[in-house]
Amino acid sequence: MDYEKAIILARKNLGAMEGKMDSSARLCLYDALQCRDNGKYELAKKWAIRSLSYSVGIFHPDYKKAIK
Repeated sequence: MDYEKAIILARKNLGAMEGKMDSSARLCLYDALQCRDNGKYELAKKWAIRSLSYSVGIFHPDYKKAIK
């Protein structure tokens, strides 16, 4: 998956765990967007995936899609 799709997936899943790790997920998504804006696309994808790990967890299908 490319960085744009990973960011979209991370944004879609914000708040999925009802606030447990929402602030961490939002901070990681913010970092992903900053990296994207600065042309650091691989880092943007990594931050988006980290956001997903906080918002839905590493066993969720969306997380598994993003890491491929």
